[in-house]
Amino acid sequence: MAGVTEPARNVKRPPRELYDEQAPFVTGYIWRTMLRRAPVLVLLLLAACRTEKPAPPQAEFLVAAGDSTFWVKSTPDGVRARGSPLQLAHYGGRFYEIYVVDDDRSYTDASIVGQQVWRRDLIGGDSALIFRDTTMEGIERWYARTHPDDVPLDSDEDLDPDPRVTASSEVDVLDQFGPYVTFEYRADLSVRGSDDWHVARHGVLDLRRGGSAPLGALFGPRNAANLLRRGRLLYSQELDSVLASRDVRARAAASAIGDFQFDSSSFGLMALNHAPAVQFVAPGRGTRAGGLLLPLPPIRAAPAPWWDSASAVLAGSTDTSGDHWTHAGYTVVAREEPDGGGEDLSLVDVTGRRWPIGRVPEPVRRVYWLDPPSTDSTTLRALARAFDEAALYSDESRTAMTNSNTMDRLADRPGKPVHESQHETSEIMMPQHANVLGHVFGGVILSMMDRTAAVAAIRHARGNCVTVSVDRVDFREPIHVGDLVIMKASVNYAGRTSMEIGVRVDAENMLDGARRHTNSCYLTFVAIDRNGRPIAVPAVIPETLVEKRRYAAAMERRRRRLEERAAEEAV
Repeated sequence: MAGVTEPARNVKRPPRELYDEQAPFVTGYIWRTMLRRAPVLVLLLLAACRTEKPAPPQAEFLVAAGDSTFWVKSTPDGVRARGSPLQLAHYGGRFYEIYVVDDDRSYTDASIVGQQVWRRDLIGGDSALIFRDTTMEGIERWYARTHPDDVPLDSDEDLDPDPRVTASSEVDVLDQFGPYVTFEYRADLSVRGSDDWHVARHGVLDLRRGGSAPLGALFGPRNAANLLRRGRLLYSQELDSVLASRDVRARAAASAIGDFQFDSSSFGLMALNHAPAVQFVAPGRGTRAGGLLLPLPPIRAAPAPWWDSASAVLAGSTDTSGDHWTHAGYTVVAREEPDGGGEDLSLVDVTGRRWPIGRVPEPVRRVYWLDPPSTDSTTLRALARAFDEAALYSDESRTAMTNSNTMDRLADRPGKPVHESQHETSEIMMPQHANVLGHVFGGVILSMMDRTAAVAAIRHARGNCVTVSVDRVDFREPIHVGDLVIMKASVNYAGRTSMEIGVRVDAENMLDGARRHTNSCYLTFVAIDRNGRPIAVPAVIPETLVEKRRYAAAMERRRRRLEERAAEEAV
């Protein structure tokens, strides 16, 4: 057929012997060709098979959450974070540490302990007192005047176990905006034979000059007068709403509401839609409302000159994914956990790719950028030194960042929740437990603590356990004959074979029901087999925010114990 080529059926193939003779030549030619092209082929194969692993953006910043600060640094190798119990302030281009110290003014028969707030320049190291506890100072002057025969205690002298006067105060730093710090102050006074006295209030401190910052200094005289007028109006409306309520509980509230008074100096600063706001807090007075606070709705204030720099470290935007802080080339996102376990931090680049950083136990308030050249090497060295020093401040490490992936996987690891091994016991103190003064021996309490902790350790390990160490024990208050001693033990952390058990001791006066926290202690136990060899124990699964804090603090204590042991062995 035209146009169709028939297959060549009769074409003769080369003889077999000719094919066999040419085969080595043909095979060699093919291999030589492949070898010449091998580098190109290998590169093509690698390029086809290799998947580029994306690197996180270059970033360095500080995260302020609660009373701790976290240093985050991101490089192509990954994201690293370090936490420290530091409260930092930043104004005038410098970082300052804010810290609280005790001010002991006790006498032989009077326990008078207040607190002071200090500010320390991280670069220069100079410290300045910014809050004096004038209430405790006044109580000390009153006691010295009315008890001229008593003398102040020296540092190595003991207080009377049952002092005539007990006065104490506590200062909590709530928030910080530029050079201004909002604080809460609480004080209590107990005098034998008299009614107890309690007071609480809020206030704002000026970190530059020290002392309180009045509204006029913050927003100017005219704006301050307007804020005070609106604050008093809100206070009146609060009273009217309680008195006009027909709820049966309103009668009790109405009888006590008169013990709250509007105080123009009791207020705090806060951010409201990225604008400054003032929240007045009415302090309570008398036996019914003493020590209580009545917070009023926040009032938006006119922006002040200091607000622009103070608000630059606040979240720029908020949506369903969390709070956002955007910087050059990346965004920091803090997302609240639905279980109340703090907030998850992540780093997001310009393409939307997310890198997890970790979880902090409290809401993130501020982010400070450290990326060069915005922060010089002197400041970075000062921050590093402050982080190292803060790790040694106290046995009670305030908080530590935990890896969010690790925390999410804890429930999948072999382990036990804290509540499964908790133990509580109680015992009435009898005369054989005490000395001739009726004060319970410290050894009795230590023995009870050891037994209580052992139950929690054995429950967790489900095996024999031995005590290997006991941390420092402070006897805060005496325990008397007739008191009911209540001890609560929990497993804070478990390593491979060891466990840290925390024990809290309270003493209850069974006649009036009053409880006093007298002792706290951390004991380390190791699980052993029948031959006395250490054996593995389950991991601890912290579930609540308190349990996670204890877990992180126990890890820090364990690290310090190991370092101290290594230092002792090196001597």
